[in-house]
Amino acid sequence: EHEQPFFLAVGISKPHLPFYSTREFWDLYPEDGDYAPEINENDFNDVLNHSGKPVRSPTPDYLWLKENGLISECARAYLACLSYADYCLGAIFEGLEKSPHADNTIVIFWGDHGWHLGEKLRYRKGYLWSESTRTPIMVRMPGMTGRKDCERPVNLIDFYPSLLELCGLPEKPELDGRSFAPLLEDPDQEWHPTVTVAGKGNASIHDERWNFIKRADGSEELYDLENDPLEWSNLASNPEFFDVKKRLSAYFPKSFAN
Repeated sequence: EHEQPFFLAVGISKPHLPFYSTREFWDLYPEDGDYAPEINENDFNDVLNHSGKPVRSPTPDYLWLKENGLISECARAYLACLSYADYCLGAIFEGLEKSPHADNTIVIFWGDHGWHLGEKLRYRKGYLWSESTRTPIMVRMPGMTGRKDCERPVNLIDFYPSLLELCGLPEKPELDGRSFAPLLEDPDQEWHPTVTVAGKGNASIHDERWNFIKRADGSEELYDLENDPLEWSNLASNPEFFDVKKRLSAYFPKSFAN
């Protein structure tokens, strides 16, 4: 027991490579199932640089898994590890509920990144498409009743300032993040887009509907997530959406760390 306020960080290593889990979690997903995501082999035909040349191609690990017929099996392994992580979360939250701190503890659950299982013709993480940048985030505050869904985009760097506000601690103006505490009161209020950076000159600006990607190689990608959640149709060169690009471009970083 703790008489003073305390902070507890718990990290669960799965799902993460290698995709190993015990048999009980593998068996949740029958061996004869098809777990491969939808994949568009022509996905990059509309992603070009200023010279009109394609700038993306399938990654070697995607090509190897495809050649060996392991795309579905790899996804099955990922799901088994995900179920193991879900089991671990259940044990943690069961312990919290049985403790004297159940009614006065702020809980934030999140994943640190997304993961490609063949989408965009690649595996792993670290890309600017939604499959990489979108993560689960859930918050439970003491006294909170019922569930509220929020479509507003927030960022991992927003957690620190959010916890400062929620815990009544002094602000830190030097932080780049922005507290999302107001969204816990009103999840439908207006909010600004969020930015993800992947190397110097490469960034994604994301709001509820759009993902706009600008890269150092001169290529641009704009996806309508409402009508194209898999991001197969690049709308960046379509004049109809230039206003969307202009609005989101205002959030593109003015400078990048070396």
